[in-house]
Amino acid sequence: MRSVLAPSLSLPLAATLLACGLTGCASRDEAAARPDLTRYYDQEISWEPCSREQDRTVRDETRDAGRTAECARLTVPYTYDDPGKGELRLALMRYRAADRDHRLGSLVVGFGGPGVSGLGQLGARGPDGFSKAAGRYDLVAFDARGAGAASPARCGTGGGLPEAARSRDEEDGPDAAAELADRVDDRAKALRDCAERTGAVLPYLGTAHAARDLDVLRAALGEDRLNYLGYAHGTRLGAAYAHRYPHKVGRMVMDSVDDPAPDLRKNALARTAAYQKALRHAVEICTRRGDEDCILGSDTDRAMDSVTAAFNRLDEHPLPWVGGRTLDREAAVTQTMGLLRSRVGLPEAPNLLAAIVHRLRPGEAAHMAQEAVARAGGKDSGDRDGAGAATAGVNCADTRSRYTADQVAAAYDDFVEASPVFGPALAAGMAVCTGWPQAGDDAAHDVAAPRAPKILLHTPEFDPATPVAWLHRMARALGPSAVTMTDTGGGHGVYGSSDADCVNEKVDAFLLEGKLPADRTRCT
Repeated sequence: MRSVLAPSLSLPLAATLLACGLTGCASRDEAAARPDLTRYYDQEISWEPCSREQDRTVRDETRDAGRTAECARLTVPYTYDDPGKGELRLALMRYRAADRDHRLGSLVVGFGGPGVSGLGQLGARGPDGFSKAAGRYDLVAFDARGAGAASPARCGTGGGLPEAARSRDEEDGPDAAAELADRVDDRAKALRDCAERTGAVLPYLGTAHAARDLDVLRAALGEDRLNYLGYAHGTRLGAAYAHRYPHKVGRMVMDSVDDPAPDLRKNALARTAAYQKALRHAVEICTRRGDEDCILGSDTDRAMDSVTAAFNRLDEHPLPWVGGRTLDREAAVTQTMGLLRSRVGLPEAPNLLAAIVHRLRPGEAAHMAQEAVARAGGKDSGDRDGAGAATAGVNCADTRSRYTADQVAAAYDDFVEASPVFGPALAAGMAVCTGWPQAGDDAAHDVAAPRAPKILLHTPEFDPATPVAWLHRMARALGPSAVTMTDTGGGHGVYGSSDADCVNEKVDAFLLEGKLPADRTRCT
């Protein structure tokens, strides 16, 4: 039977035990009071082809995964402090290492969201979507508590975030803000309904609980240390793990690094500004080529003004679009954001913008942009602003910040100032927890891990969903274990992308050989 590793001890208690030679200075009553977690840590995972999975949710999530994907379940308690309160079964999926003779172990992949299906994300990328990692590691993903097939938080058909207020010109600004407040109120009611449907797991959806699940998973995989690759919110989960279990951290990589101490208003504004920055970057890629090669022209400021005006026109005058559909402002914002998040799709963004600015009928450029958005669909969006109860459950457990509908409406102009294109939609990000019945806890913001081995952090300079400033905030919060890296490109969660050679090379060197780049490396 595998030996059981107890959860990490607090520093004062560890120092006391060490001073006593581990011979029993600690009170026997204290030891007896700690719950017995042996049955969770002694689990052995039974893998089988995902195609044999009986659970319909797992079948749906793994439909793109291919025949080599294997699935399993892992049992964890609602709360590790009192396992008797109930249990849930996490859904797992893996691709086995291609080079079995030189296998390095398991690499657990934590995707963003939060609240998205890790199985679905891993299946959409496939083993080839992780550069060279799949050659030497078993890639393992999971549906975290509350998501996908893991005792999900449940919403009815009205559980999503309502549409944000439309953009506005100087004449209809107050109406837009009032409309946003009404929509936030509607969402709060729907979210309360989500919470009621979710049931007993509701208070236990936060990142702190998920970090303890990761350690049970590590043990069940037979690993002494956790090798981990996190994207977006998955980086915050990795940081929480390093904070609690620093001596169990193996090779850990964080890509598109999240804010370790989230506040909904500050984060939503920062993300809005980052999308505007990424939009300008995409336009500038085109305008630098000059008038002959860029239909947006050669003046970046003028092109940005034209793009803003064109998006505002879509409010009242949608554009005939691909497949007989129409492109209204909401659809245009969604498609543009999708391209800006995708390292592969980013070069197609100017084509989409040019079609909107010049009101071109669907042609080759529009179809290319549409296909690029579809290709990007398998990537982590990282910013769905509380699309359901699972997302809200994690986000709201990890922060005390709560904002009323009136406060969101009052901040509307700040969002439009940060981005006249994306601000009207992203202002609703302040309302992720409006109506959520559980109080948040800022204790999860402490991710200091000074005793952990080196951790590699990377964010592109033009990442629209996790601003590069969050990379540096996370590095400061982790402490001396953090090694940071940026690159001069865009996209979100770019490790494994086909056109991120420098990033892939350096991350591969760390994951496969343990070779770290110099701190503050900048890929060009």
